[in-house]
Amino acid sequence: LNPYAWNNLANLLFLESPAGVGFSYSNTTSDLYTAGDNRTAEDAYRFLQRWFNRFPQYKYRDFFIAGESYAGHYVPQLSQLIYRRNKGIANPVMNFKGFMVGNAVTDVYYDLIGTFEYWWTHGLISDSTYKSLNDSCPESFIHAAACK
Repeated sequence: LNPYAWNNLANLLFLESPAGVGFSYSNTTSDLYTAGDNRTAEDAYRFLQRWFNRFPQYKYRDFFIAGESYAGHYVPQLSQLIYRRNKGIANPVMNFKGFMVGNAVTDVYYDLIGTFEYWWTHGLISDSTYKSLNDSCPESFIHAAACK
């Protein structure tokens, strides 16, 4: 074994959520139809509680949450839930230290600014389509009915 391996100092736990995305699954079909951001945070919190109870050797290690894309919604919500439930507890189940998001979906309006330019400069749409989009949707395609 490598005495300098990164996992001597840190560990990774991957969780796909909500149930039904990627390789995740549920034994209860209704779980697939009742998902939402709050439900996803609650489910992830419940999973983490059980995981830390099952593997107590990780309980007191610094714990960070990270995600990308739509996790720009999930990660802050889960982080807030953990923070609130840890507040005032002497020995919380999770030694939560913070969160990180990369390329996060946060706000539709701001996330979509520059979309046309990106498509056009990467050869995904023609010059005429780019011109047509900018004529019809000068700032963003989410506000103009013709752009949806």
